[in-house]
Amino acid sequence: MDDHHHGYAKLRGTRMRMEQRGTALAVAGLTAAAVVLGTAAPAQAATPKRNDSKTEAVLLVHGIDWVGEASFDCRSGWKNLKSEFKEHAWKGSVRSVAFYKKDKNCDLRIASAGVNDGIHKLGKALAKKIYSEYTSRGKSVDLVGHSMGGLVIRDALSGVAKKQSGYPAKLYVEDVVTLGTPHNGTNSSLCVYTPCAQMRKNSHYLELLKRNPQSAQGTDWTAIASDADEAIGEDTATGGGVRHWVRYKNIPGKKDHSLLRTTRDKTLTVKWRNLPEAATGWRSGDAPLDKAFTALYWHSRW
Repeated sequence: MDDHHHGYAKLRGTRMRMEQRGTALAVAGLTAAAVVLGTAAPAQAATPKRNDSKTEAVLLVHGIDWVGEASFDCRSGWKNLKSEFKEHAWKGSVRSVAFYKKDKNCDLRIASAGVNDGIHKLGKALAKKIYSEYTSRGKSVDLVGHSMGGLVIRDALSGVAKKQSGYPAKLYVEDVVTLGTPHNGTNSSLCVYTPCAQMRKNSHYLELLKRNPQSAQGTDWTAIASDADEAIGEDTATGGGVRHWVRYKNIPGKKDHSLLRTTRDKTLTVKWRNLPEAATGWRSGDAPLDKAFTALYWHSRW
């Protein structure tokens, strides 16, 4: 073989060895990438099925602090509702939510807000906490909100449903009960804080909230109201496009707005509606917290 052909053969052999080495490196790289991708993006857990169960976790979200101290005592505020769950042998955790900086005796903190922090800030914080504690682990949760707390819940689900910035991509929330929540706003002018302005009728904030917002699991809403509520009218407390509502003629006591959060084990005058059925007439029925428990247990109707 002459020098020209010998040099060509040597060059061709070197190129073939380089191509084989490159192929081996590429295969190894793809294998390593597959391993990395496999650990970084595991298969998503199946969406939890809706059912009638006492094992569901429950979060309790309180309302606004009208006096401006940014404080709520969860132990006394939710004592009666927690007793309702205990009496019915509820097996899931029932946790009260703290969002004001001076909230005390609460089970789960989502924020340390002041009285001028907007509802949207609290709703976003609640959505993030639900995602990290439950949804990311393939678990669903039930929610109860009193007064403004119901709007905090509605904001959390609305922000996720509308894919707003800063909210999780999805949530699993099976049932929601609101107690004296101004879904359609209130005419009260006694409060001057930012959330109060957001809760006034025809506010820009309320117009942006979705009606009956749904989680990725599907969410059943029940609104509970009193015709004698001194702070929130029954027409707005049963608004928001909810599927179920309960109205009380009067709750014996001083102020129905707070009594909606604390009254149980009584027989009162009440009417209700389960869409698509028409509303009932006035009749004897269970107290607000008894109805709240029932609404969380039955996923189709109560």
